[in-house]
Amino acid sequence: SVVPKIGAKVLERKILTNFKTSGKTARHHPNDTNRDAPRPTTPTPGPAPGVSPKGDQGIHIQPGRNEKNEPDNKVKRPVPGEVTFEQLRKIYPIVGGQPADDYLKSVAKELNNDLSKYKLDTPIRLAHFFGQIRQEAGSRLMATEEGFNYKPQGLIGTFSGYYSSKRSEAEEDGRIEGLIDKSFDVLDKKTKKKITKIKKVKVVTQQAKQETIANKVYANRIGNGDIASGDGWNFRGRGFKQLTGRSNYKDFQEKYKNYWSGSVDVLAKPDLVSEFPLSLRSAIYFWVENKCWAKADDGVNDAAIDAVTKIVNSGEISKHNSGAYSEGEDPVIKRRSYTKLAYAAFT
Repeated sequence: SVVPKIGAKVLERKILTNFKTSGKTARHHPNDTNRDAPRPTTPTPGPAPGVSPKGDQGIHIQPGRNEKNEPDNKVKRPVPGEVTFEQLRKIYPIVGGQPADDYLKSVAKELNNDLSKYKLDTPIRLAHFFGQIRQEAGSRLMATEEGFNYKPQGLIGTFSGYYSSKRSEAEEDGRIEGLIDKSFDVLDKKTKKKITKIKKVKVVTQQAKQETIANKVYANRIGNGDIASGDGWNFRGRGFKQLTGRSNYKDFQEKYKNYWSGSVDVLAKPDLVSEFPLSLRSAIYFWVENKCWAKADDGVNDAAIDAVTKIVNSGEISKHNSGAYSEGEDPVIKRRSYTKLAYAAFT
């Protein structure tokens, strides 16, 4: 098994060993009525295709010839029967003990309930789905709740729609760090005595007012009420695709029955979206309802990946195009890399 690494080319060597064996051609049985039948001139029927989307990434029957030089059909890119634990482990290697084997197996089992209904029935679709999740939910597949621990400049840059004209509020709401003198004892090598030294240490002098920030930046949009309603914080981004806003939570709740049995009340208990399996199911809902799969069908290339990213987080595309991200911190580039990594795992 070759484990792909982002940005690294991997050479896989396969050695084929040939050997000779003695044998002879057996004569046809005298009662064999087909011995003089001509070789077939039309391809043998191909295997029945599974559920597949339109386009160039589903079942394709390609004419070919078998070992006897007879016409035979080959299947190119069959629809995957299931997502496996081994595939997910290549996308999510263990970091600090996470994600655990049982957890990844639960993710695979949840998806395998109905890959076709979830529009995850091709390697390309799975690659885009997990490439985006790898960026949204992190390497441990656990970061399922939006945080607002921003410095003032981070607030202005990330939520310019609110804070760019309210810089004083950014200073009041954001995390402030400063340097303080910290004393510590060390042993003097010459005198063999302890001496006290002073060192500048960075500390947080003001914690970010995360709830206040969320209520401000998400007020009066995506179905939320005003700042005082608290909707911004209550319906902040959660789940593997960061479901955000009262209207999106409501839509997920109403359409839940279209994909799974039972019902959920995420308007009354929005924290449920942070917990498995709703963390994954909310991502599936987002993927299908926003037709991310249609953009993914264009292939595993930068243009197609960016098209899906634009649906998931359009702000990142705008900043990427304007060159606002520093080298190594561009999430658009990361999403491209993660999608290609996932594609290698599923093919």
